[in-house]
Amino acid sequence: MMNRKKAFIGILSVIMIMMMVTTGCKPKNAAAPTPAQPKEAESTVVTPTETSLPQNETITNPSVPTPATPAGNQADKVSLASADKGDKDKGEGEQTPPATKPNAQTKPKIEIKSPYTQAKPTLLGLTLKTSAAEITEKFGKPKEQFVMEDDTDPITVYDYTDFLVGFDKQNQLHFVDVRSADVNPGLNGLKLGDPVEEVTKSLGKPDSNTSFVLTYKATGAVLKLDIDPKSQKVNSIKLFAE
Repeated sequence: MMNRKKAFIGILSVIMIMMMVTTGCKPKNAAAPTPAQPKEAESTVVTPTETSLPQNETITNPSVPTPATPAGNQADKVSLASADKGDKDKGEGEQTPPATKPNAQTKPKIEIKSPYTQAKPTLLGLTLKTSAAEITEKFGKPKEQFVMEDDTDPITVYDYTDFLVGFDKQNQLHFVDVRSADVNPGLNGLKLGDPVEEVTKSLGKPDSNTSFVLTYKATGAVLKLDIDPKSQKVNSIKLFAE
């Protein structure tokens, strides 16, 4: 009886050990498992761009200052400024041309009827001591008129652009000054701008010859030709009373 009782206790112990193994019994000193944390409810973050607000409203971050809005539209201002500048430039660029004078001064026609000679010196066919009335009748009204002040004998000058004529206080022709190569001075083909060697061919040997001036003396008059020292050409022709 005692042997059977011991065998039964041994079998019972084996069964209990097996049950403990199968149920995963752990030692007392093992760390208890951490209980699982319950899941938090997921929250939905609505961004400012979602339809939580009306589409025509703008969400402004209070931490960022809002830039000041300029008065008026800048594009409109630029357009207006450009238009104003264009109108101004157009006004400055398109100026009305001056009206043409109906009675514009025309160059007088010069006819050489009496060319220069030593006995009868002339220039432009004009003889010294000719009256001012005869000159204006021949050439018309001068382009400009002025007076060369002189204590003894002031000279009134008529400017015909291509030449000048001067009158003394008796209104008689005192000098003739040729200013253009476009006119014929009546010196046997010699003109303003001709080379100096042409002077002696047309007028002969001068009474006075320097590097700058050739002078011819005639009855009651002096013919003077200025020479450009660089080009050696005639740059001035004058006949004046002696």
